[in-house]
Amino acid sequence: MPEIFDQDAIDTALGALPGWAYDGEALVKRAGVPDDSQDALERSVGAVADALDHHPVVTREPSAVTFRVWTHSAGGVTAKDVDLAARINQVLDGLQPDRDA
Repeated sequence: MPEIFDQDAIDTALGALPGWAYDGEALVKRAGVPDDSQDALERSVGAVADALDHHPVVTREPSAVTFRVWTHSAGGVTAKDVDLAARINQVLDGLQPDRDA
């Protein structure tokens, strides 16, 4: 079972994850994404998630997408979530800089 991060470890991880926050359960990022780019974004993030065998919860809304990551089986945030969040940031950076909404 992966080790669950305590608040200090989460705070440290967030320092390296621009645009991400902790909501008490998961790492969360809301990114401004035009509606016509959301399908491509979701496919790109899906490919990364498949490679990691770890998937975010994705919520789409007009002009934005929200990602939530946590390790369900562990009941909290783990290193797997930090890795996935960093890779989501890389995908977002590839679309266009300054996507944080």
